[in-house]
Amino acid sequence: MIAVSACTYKRPDQLARLLDSFMLIKTPADVEFVIVDNDGADPEVERVAQDFRDRSGKTLHLVVETRAGISAARNAAFAKAREIGAEKIAMVDDDEWVTEAWLPELLKTQAETGAVIVGGPVRPVFSENRQDMARHATLWSVERDYLGGKPFVFCTCNFMLDLAIVEPLGPEPFDHAYGLTGGGDTVFFRTLALRGAEMAWSEEAFIYEEIPDSRATIKWLRQRRYRAGNVAYRWETEFPTPSDINPKLKTLAAVVRLPLFPLLGKWRGPLFLAWYLEFEKVRGRLAAQFGSLYAEYGRGDTQKACR
Repeated sequence: MIAVSACTYKRPDQLARLLDSFMLIKTPADVEFVIVDNDGADPEVERVAQDFRDRSGKTLHLVVETRAGISAARNAAFAKAREIGAEKIAMVDDDEWVTEAWLPELLKTQAETGAVIVGGPVRPVFSENRQDMARHATLWSVERDYLGGKPFVFCTCNFMLDLAIVEPLGPEPFDHAYGLTGGGDTVFFRTLALRGAEMAWSEEAFIYEEIPDSRATIKWLRQRRYRAGNVAYRWETEFPTPSDINPKLKTLAAVVRLPLFPLLGKWRGPLFLAWYLEFEKVRGRLAAQFGSLYAEYGRGDTQKACR
């Protein structure tokens, strides 16, 4: 049995859209759905969940996890999947929606490759107001990646895995130290990769993500790149792999190459934008090196930074 899961926080409308897309999935296997509400204060979430049950006839487990942080929510999803006897878990985000071929393509790739973890792309969708940003869509998308020359699934926004490989990590495989900053999913997958877990990528198992106008901005990209550099320095330091360069040396190299960065890659957009975003990434690395951590999933006073 497969547990198809998502964590949600104060997004009942987006959750409803995601559940609508779940109804279209071609399910070649036994599937149950697990939704983790990382809030519990909005009765609309329960109404949306019950509406899905009534219309689809499918089993949906709604779990309330009131501990703040994305790690707590992900751990709750995995715990529920194990509780209901699932052998696999597939996960997406609550601001995404899947295609009918999504789950079959993940299963197909797993069968063809023998990998225990399979990931797929996330394609951004912009509103009519921000179509000017669509030409830079790759800055928001999730694409194929590698670690040590092998396929590497690095985020929980579109993946499926065999739950048996997670058992050695204990009942809470997502590190709470990354609950507010984000990046715990990459630490999770890096840990599994270090343990020898084989990963694969399915280009056909794509899903879509809404990019609201508030995120379709250079300001949001700047914050996202800062956070990427900030958390990358942490996981390279705390969970190094054999292919990693020393994090401090990597930061130094990034600083040295920064003036020429737009000319060294395959960037096709405005050169200043490439430089600006790389500058923010380097700035985030330097901040982490000196102990300042960006709290992307913070609430209240912890919304921006923690030390």
